[in-house]
Amino acid sequence: MTISKRFVLVCLALVAAAAGPVAAEEKVGSRIFVETAFPPTTAELKAAHKWAPELFSEAEAAGRPVTVRVARSGRTLMISLESVAICDRVRACPLLVFRDITKSPVYRGGAFQNLILDYRDGSTWLILRVWDSVTECRISDVAKAICRPVTPPSGP
Repeated sequence: MTISKRFVLVCLALVAAAAGPVAAEEKVGSRIFVETAFPPTTAELKAAHKWAPELFSEAEAAGRPVTVRVARSGRTLMISLESVAICDRVRACPLLVFRDITKSPVYRGGAFQNLILDYRDGSTWLILRVWDSVTECRISDVAKAICRPVTPPSGP
């Protein structure tokens, strides 16, 4: 390999390393629309197996594969577990939300792909939409998410 090719490869590697983690997000005001569209790292896959082993077992028992997809935004990591055996049309697919991957998830529940992170009042809120219901969960500075339903504003 020539020196110029090596130089180009090293430069590309440095640019990729400096770019930081990959995340699918679109920022609108204080809200970021995130999408679990990326494959997990080894550490993220280990965390998914550690905190949701029964879901992997259920899918394996049904003979169905589990697709693990992640979204990252700042300190927030979202891991979606997708499989015909563990997802359904009512509760959606299992979702694990971490603020620190070395600790237990702050949120564990179900969600479709429409995830929103809202940064307000010095906190991070996860907004989940499942059919007609909307729930918001405070996920920053807590060991377990504090969730509450969001009621739409009443008419005029």
